[in-house]
Amino acid sequence: MKTLLLAALLAAAVAGPAPAHAAVVDRVAAVVNNEVITLSEVYDLGADFIDARGEGEGPDGPGRREAEIEVLDALIQRALIGQEITRLDLAVTRDELEQTIDDVARQNDMDRDQLKIEVERSGYTWSAYREEMEENLRQMKFSQVIIRPRVQVTEDEVRDLYNRRIKGMSGSGGDRVVQGILLPWSSPDSPEARAELAMVAQSIVERSSETPWRELVAEHPESPYHSSAGDMGTYAAGELVAQIDAVVFSAEVGAVASPVALDGGLLIIRVASEEAGAMPTVDDVRADLEAELADQKMEREIEIWYTQARRRATVDVKLETE
Repeated sequence: MKTLLLAALLAAAVAGPAPAHAAVVDRVAAVVNNEVITLSEVYDLGADFIDARGEGEGPDGPGRREAEIEVLDALIQRALIGQEITRLDLAVTRDELEQTIDDVARQNDMDRDQLKIEVERSGYTWSAYREEMEENLRQMKFSQVIIRPRVQVTEDEVRDLYNRRIKGMSGSGGDRVVQGILLPWSSPDSPEARAELAMVAQSIVERSSETPWRELVAEHPESPYHSSAGDMGTYAAGELVAQIDAVVFSAEVGAVASPVALDGGLLIIRVASEEAGAMPTVDDVRADLEAELADQKMEREIEIWYTQARRRATVDVKLETE
């Protein structure tokens, strides 16, 4: 959606200025209620996006032109929002801008001068950075003052989303009861000995579908887990070393996984069972659910507002006809 594109382009401009691009031959791209948008503005905001979409094409390639139109559409939306903010006298104040810049510097463990140095080192001018920061604030103020009051999140919606999330979580995320047979290397440096042990391990895996696990364990007293009937313990995700953890938490319960090669030998793993993880209550995650629903609704409301505002406005897009 165009609102997501605009947000992404603004965020990229503020958070990580892009290096300079080849200059474009400037011309009028669109006129929005007598406000002119130039092609250079299109590239100032979306050069990386346009270049990526038009990679391998000439300057008039279809992918590049389509990307130019998308960025221009985002700029038209930005212009209409700016005009509405001006009409309602909701412009960003100097104090708001300065406070935001100070906050950005502080969040990055810098003072204002250090932030300016880093911005300019990235190839972005300080004045352009301030302008994009101000535009970002304008978009936020528009969303908070004009769009947010239109959005209401109901209890039924919260519980519906919660139930869908819980349904997706059921049967996952619990601790796993792990069993194993470790076959030690007899001669770690001998390819023949390693190949022979691999055949033994593969035989255990193949026989596991019809031979009880305890019998398989009993056949291998050399395994350090022999005395515990193969039990290794109960583990949550992340508690085992990465190589074993990946197997344990991807294996089906009751199945014997392919052997894992370790420094000490070959480990055959079986997940005996899974203990259900504690599910959060709706109140535990209410704030996150409400925020997610509100964001979704705000995105739709911005689209509705933009469609209506553009219908009322005089918008002459010249880029499509040139």
